[in-house]
This record gives sequence, C-alpha cells and structure tokens, in this order.
Amino acid sequence: MRALHVASEVAPFAQSGGLADVVAGLPNALAELGEQCAVLVPLYRGVAQKLALTDAGPIEVVVGKTTFRGGLKAARVGRVAYGFLDLPALYDREGSLYGPRETSEFGDNHLRFGALGAAALTCGERLLGGVDLLHVHDWQGGAAAIYARLARPALRIVATIHNLAFRGVFGKFVMDELGLPWSLFTTRGIEFYDQVSLLKGGIAVSDATTTVSPSYAREILTPARGEALDEFLRWDVARLVGIVNGIDVTAWDPATDPALPANFSREVLGARMQNRTALCAEMQLAPKDGEPLIGAIARMSDQKGLDLIADLVSDLARIGARMIVLGSGEPDLEARFRWLGEVYRDHLAVRIGFDHAMSRRIYGGLDFFAMPSRFEPCGLGQLYAMRYGVVPIVHAVGGLRDTVIDPGDGDLARGLGTGIRFDAPNAGALRGALERAVRLYRDPVAFATLRRAAMARDSSWAASARQYLELYRSLAELSG
Repeated sequence: MRALHVASEVAPFAQSGGLADVVAGLPNALAELGEQCAVLVPLYRGVAQKLALTDAGPIEVVVGKTTFRGGLKAARVGRVAYGFLDLPALYDREGSLYGPRETSEFGDNHLRFGALGAAALTCGERLLGGVDLLHVHDWQGGAAAIYARLARPALRIVATIHNLAFRGVFGKFVMDELGLPWSLFTTRGIEFYDQVSLLKGGIAVSDATTTVSPSYAREILTPARGEALDEFLRWDVARLVGIVNGIDVTAWDPATDPALPANFSREVLGARMQNRTALCAEMQLAPKDGEPLIGAIARMSDQKGLDLIADLVSDLARIGARMIVLGSGEPDLEARFRWLGEVYRDHLAVRIGFDHAMSRRIYGGLDFFAMPSRFEPCGLGQLYAMRYGVVPIVHAVGGLRDTVIDPGDGDLARGLGTGIRFDAPNAGALRGALERAVRLYRDPVAFATLRRAAMARDSSWAASARQYLELYRSLAELSG
C-alpha cells in the first residue's frame, strides 16, 4: 500500500516534542516492512537549511474562500519520501511551530493546518503516485482526514491520537473559513460543545483510531482522561487500538552516540562512569559516594508533573540523591526551578530550555530518570533512558505503565524488572519511589542487574510497525 502520513512536525527537521520522533520513526519502520510511505509536513522557516530539497512543483491550496499559493518541496530520507508544503504566508514565520512563543498559538492555526489537510491528497499523488491509505496525526492532521473523506469516500483513513489534551478546538465560525459543510457539525462529527474540534472531526471520519499505548487507549474512555470526548470515543468511533510507540535505536545508541564523552554498551558498561563524571562537571554538581544521580527532561507543564519534583527538592539531602532538571515551559515553573537551583545548588542543577545534545549527555550520565507525569499517552523519555542504561522512575499511568516493569523490591535484584513505578501523582508517592531508588543504588549487584535488564528491553519500532501494518491490511481487506 501507498501510505501518506500527515503531521505538523517530523524529527529532526521540525520538532517541538515526541510527535516528531514518531512521525520520523514509524513510516521508516513500515517502509522496512515493504510499505511505500511518504510524510507530509509544513515547510517552516529554517527547515530548508537542514536538508537538500528538490522542487516538486507549484501548488495552489483552496481553503474556504481563500487561495494560498506556494509549492511542494521533496526529499528522500531513508526509505521514505518527505514532502514539505511551502506556503510562505502560513509557515514562514518567526517563533515556534505553533505560535509566536512556545506557550502561545497563532490566531490562524486552523487555516495553517487546514491548508495542510486540503493539500494532502495532491501532495500524496506527487510523492507516491497515489494514496491508498491516509494516516493523520493529532489535531493538526484532522483536517486532512476530513477533506480526504469528502473527496474520496472509499479511501482508508487512520487517525492517531498522540495526546487527547490537544483537541484543536476553535469557534464554529471556522466551518466557513475552512469551507466545510455544516452537515459535519454534529455531535457525532466535528461539533464539540458548540465549537469545532479538528481532532474529533478527523477521528469521526476515520476507519480506525489509534493511540500510542494500550493503557492510554483504555484511559481515554473514562471521564477522568477522556477530555470530554470519552462518550464519543466509546460509542461513535469505529475502531480504537492502542499501539505503544518505539524509538529509533540506531539514532539512540550509546555505543555510537557522538554526543557522549564516552561510548558504552550493555556488555561494556565500565566507560559509562566517565559520562557521569563529565555530566556532573558540566552541571557544576559535585557527586557524592552513595548518592545516585537522578534526572528529569521534560516540558515544564502540569501534565509532566515537574512541580512534584520541585516540591521534593528540599528533601534531596535527606533522601540522599542529587538531581539534574532540563526543560522549559510554564513561566512560573521555570522561575521556581531557577530559584531552587540557586538555593539548593549542592543537590540540584537546572537548565532552562532544550538542548538536544545536552539531553543525550544527561541520559548518558544519569543513574535514574524521573517521569512523574500526571498522564502520559506513551512517553519516549523512559525508552531513551532504558536504552542508555538509566533506570526509570515513573508514575504508573498510560504508556509508562506499559513500558516499565516493576516486580517489587524482592525481584529487582534477579533481573525481572526494568524500573520503579509509583501509583499516585503526588509528592509523597514520588518521595517513596526516590527512596526506593536510593536503596537500590546502594546495592551494587542489584542495581547493575536492573540497569542491564532495562538496556535489554527492545524499544525499537519493529514490533509496533508490524501492529500498524496488520491494521492497515485489515482496512484494505474491508475495502475489497
């Protein structure tokens, strides 16, 4: 099948989070299984300088009563055809991918990603010679599913929810601006509390909907995690499947990673200590015998639970641990961590912002990786951590529950687990998990056994891609 993936970002060319890694990894893994795959994303400012692009011709995109003129740029990345929709009026802007700043949005985002959707099938024809299956990602891909269903009623469409908290909600006036028929504005369609949700609309017209872990697929059917869409997902979605994400194990390989001061592997762990020493020196954090180095790399947001870590910083000395935090996001939380980094500098090092190479050095030097997310559709940080020999400490929710095994203290030393889980998203439960980590660290045999078990976990895209391929083929059979 010729499968076109439509998304708002793809690593490493345009990225704000884990979505970009998935959009890069999944199509490539599917191509290795024999599928013809293409990826369509916007050509944001600066992307053209990151890879060699060819001109795939001019393009006019009609969205409602507005016509946007530009072109399609193309590139080959591995086995996958990449298309970058070049509409300067919409994408050639300063700021982040979605707004003037990381925490804000452009007022015309419905048009920006509506145009991406309206151009999808045309671009797919140029990239693949035709589209047999359309796979859209998150709300920014929702319009592509809607326009494609209107143009080709028999086309097979898959929608993937990477995070249901982002639903693409706009005033209902966008129906006319996007040129969508008002017949779609129903409770079983695009309507969301008398507004428009592009994610809901995309799901409504799709043949199957996937989420990025089995546990998250179950959680979003409940009022607690359904983001006011749980009833719609329970009753009006044709097929809902949870498939856990993978990672690119070639790009994320401690044995070859050029960002690390010293490379290492599961079989040769001795060099890893050089990374820990170099990391502590870079962060100006003095190590202490018997105290593990715990890290967190995440957006500073309510979802990621970094405020729970902030609540415990004053306890680090008593717990017996040192910590590194890298992230950015909510200004109040950034300011809080800056202050904590100054006051508790003997036990905490903080870097505000995101530096890809630094994140790799942090993974390469940590002992434990904390992910106290209040909810987590899948999470990639814990997968990178385990790949780099870092034992994850996670709130047992969503994909964290599916990817981290905690058999209890009795079996940790026998290699039967891959990490530490805690059951409640509060500082007390996180403190208990950190205390368990310190006890484990002080048992060198048990800690080394757990570290090697974590590194042995297969987090590649291969198994997940096979599940997607089975889904694609089942939809193809339905279409005859």
